[in-house]
Formats: sequence, structure tokens, C-alpha cells
Amino acid sequence: MIIKTNPEFIQHYFEDSSGMLGAHADKVVIAESKEDVVDVMQKSSETATPVTVVGGATGVTGGCLAFGGIILSTERLNDIDIIKPLSDKKASIKVGAGSLVSDIKNYALKNGWMYPPDPTEKNATIGGNISTNASGGRGFKYGTTRDYINCVDVVLPDGAFLSVKRGTVFADSKNEISFDTSKGTKKIKLPDYKLPKIKNATGYFNYENSDLIDVFIGSEGTLGVIVAAELILIKPFETLFGGIIFFDERKKSWDFVNEIRNLSKQKNSDGINALSLEYFDKNALELIKKDYPIIPSAVDAGILFEQDCTKKNYDSLLDKWIKIIEKFGIDINNVWFATNEKEQEEFRKFRHKIPERVNEIVKKYKIPKVGTDIAVPHDKLEKMINFCETTFNKEKLMHLTFGHIGESHLHANLIASTKEEYEKCRSIYIQIAKKAVSLGGTVSAEHGIGKTKHPFAEIMLGKNGIEEMRKLKLSLDPSNILGQNNIFKMK
Repeated sequence: MIIKTNPEFIQHYFEDSSGMLGAHADKVVIAESKEDVVDVMQKSSETATPVTVVGGATGVTGGCLAFGGIILSTERLNDIDIIKPLSDKKASIKVGAGSLVSDIKNYALKNGWMYPPDPTEKNATIGGNISTNASGGRGFKYGTTRDYINCVDVVLPDGAFLSVKRGTVFADSKNEISFDTSKGTKKIKLPDYKLPKIKNATGYFNYENSDLIDVFIGSEGTLGVIVAAELILIKPFETLFGGIIFFDERKKSWDFVNEIRNLSKQKNSDGINALSLEYFDKNALELIKKDYPIIPSAVDAGILFEQDCTKKNYDSLLDKWIKIIEKFGIDINNVWFATNEKEQEEFRKFRHKIPERVNEIVKKYKIPKVGTDIAVPHDKLEKMINFCETTFNKEKLMHLTFGHIGESHLHANLIASTKEEYEKCRSIYIQIAKKAVSLGGTVSAEHGIGKTKHPFAEIMLGKNGIEEMRKLKLSLDPSNILGQNNIFKMK
């Protein structure tokens, strides 16, 4: 266990990607083992000392920022164990919570396997990804982090330890779960709110017959400290290709995505089955046009796609994509294709360039951006985008939208140049959140609620839902020391 109190050393633990200011703590404790975490939590419980867990500090909602108490860092819990094959198509691997997702992915590939979740932030830790149920660009095909977690080792707020294996402990008909720990049996009652059956990162997991492991996944560091996890690996794809298609009408881009989505659902090994489908509106593309002159002047939207394949069916699959693209009136000569790893990396830079440019503007104005994380059912996507565009244009605010359109999950960015505009942006976000919920959607699909989006959680889950979450947390953390004010504020 390493303890740091020097203000200059611990200063960087008070920053993440949320833009929140004022974070502070008495000290930073860097755990070097599970036993260190048990010791810290037990002593903190006895003294009612707040504990905030931090991994890679890459979150965008302030979840890892402390406002008092101590910071518990998992950065040294970064062991990556040997891979254990489970079948010809699956394997498992045990990793420490502080392991970088990029290191895990690279290690798996070097040994002939693949960890599918592909979060945008390459410095994220697996513990952080599990805490928020992160996904990323290839979530369209591979789903979220939750889909690849077979077991988690957790230290509860009182220092109790448990290893939660998938498929072993479930909620009963009353939505209650009893489970054994190193300090005896614990019991929790899941909230009764109804979560949408779409990609979602808002609130504690409570679907019918909930698996205990899923309650800890996505709980944003409020119910326990994840110290290690067993991940599921799959065989990697042989090769891939992709493209960025520029549309002169955004409606065409939505129709194109609908067709590709429907074809991908068929899961034909020789048919179209997209890895990812990403959307960029006109304003997002205009923002990076100087960086990428390939973007046409008369463009209303762009779609980035990826398709994995074998060398054997590469040409036939590419031909199928070309035919569908041409069906929508697109000149194939104006499509930016990537047919190898180097070109594919350019696509990543292209997508990342947009938030980079946004952040440059935000730093210039010194006012935080307001970025949505909503998702809606597929048949409501058009209504949601049109509502946002109408609202943005009416208020005459700088805005742009991009994101995971394959999952009907988009990030609308509102950029304010004055404090008055910022307050207007926050007000508009409330309107957007209410609209998303009214359409059967979620206010956060991948980033979670953290400390910055409490009002949106209440819009979606209601006052009763928030109270039910408080009761669940207090049943495991009666002194409310862990992850204070993440997801909701305690009374």
C-alpha cells in the first residue's frame, strides 16, 4: 500500500474528462493488493471516512472525483493472468481492475484471442469500464462490457470480500438478492423502476431475475470496489474493411443505417454484418473539414462503417456493400474506403478529431460543454434527432451531433461561449432528456450519471426510483462512505 499526501503529487487525481472543478481529498491510497483494499475499506467504514475509487480517471461525469475523504487508486492492481481456453471459440482471462483495456486487448491478440469491447479512451482501466458498463464504437456488433464479464472480485464498503460468478446468484420474485461474503450473508432489494430494453447506463440493473454480477456492473463505484475480473475472450476476426459515406441528405443516412442494421441482424456468415455504424452530422463534419478536405462541400451527414470478414469472402462482401451504397444514390468514388489496418487507423483519428476540436473550442471559451448521452428505440431515432435539431436551431446555439447510430445512441454537443448560454444549454439538455424518456429511451447509454447528471437520472427513474437506489446503497454502505454522490445525492 502506497500513501501519498503531497499536494503536488496528488493534484492530477483531482481531474478527469468531465470538466468538474474543486475536487479535493486528504490523501491518495494506492492499493497493491486485494488485502490493501479490504484494509482501507474496513478502516474507512469504522471511521466513516469517504472513499472515492479512481482507475484511469478517463470518465466524463465526475464519478472518480473526490470531494473530501480519501482517494483509493487501483492503478497498481494491473496483473494480467494467463489465458485459459474454454472451447475452440471462447477463452477466459483474469485481470486486475487497474489493467488498461488497451493492454488487455493487445495481450489477447498476441495470444490468438480478442477482447471485443472497444472503448474510445485507450487509457481507460477495466475496473472503470466495468463500473460504467462501457461499450464503444464496435458495440453495435459486440455489445457492452457486461457481455464479457464472467466474474468480479468485489470489496464491499465494510471491507467484506466476495467473488461473484455469473449465473450463480439471482434476484427472487420480490427482486431481492441474498449472497455470502467474507463477513457473512448480505441482502439487497433491487429498485422497482422499469429500465428500457435498449443500451443503457442509467441506474442500478434490475431486469427480471437479475444476476448479482450485473448489479455491480454499471454501479459507478457506489456499491463496492472492483479489484479483479474474469473476462471472456473470443477468436479475432481475420481481416476487415470499412468506409465513410457522405450523404447530401441526412434522411438518406438514417435509411441507409436501417437497412444495414436489418441485414446485420440476419447474421449470415457470408452476408453483411457490420462491426460498427457511426454517425456525423453536418456541423460535426464542418468542424474538421480543414483537417479532411475529402469531405464534400455539399454534405449533410456522414456514416462510418466497419465490416469484419475472412480473406476468402472479402471481395464478395465488399461488393455487397458497394451495391447497397450505390442503391442510395451515392457515387462510390466519393466514399472514403479503408482496406487495411493503416487506413483503418485513419478512421479512428477521423472520429477522434471531432471531440478534439470541440475540446479546443471549450478551452477557448473556458466554459464546459454540454454533451448528451441519450439512446432511444430504433424506430424513434428520427423523431429524437429532429427534436434536437429543431430545438438547437431555435435557440441559435453552436451544436454538433455524432455517435453510435447503429444502436440509436448519439452524442449531441452544445457549446456555449458565455455563462448565460451555458445555462441555456443545460436547460435544453433537460428538454432532450425528457423527450428521450418519453420515446422509451435512456438519458445515459454508456457514460453513466456520475456527479454531473443527477437531474437526468431523476427524469428517467423518478423520485421513487432514486429513493429505492438510496435504500439499496445504504443496505451495503450504511455510513455512505463509498462513491459519494455518484448517480444520486444522499439526503
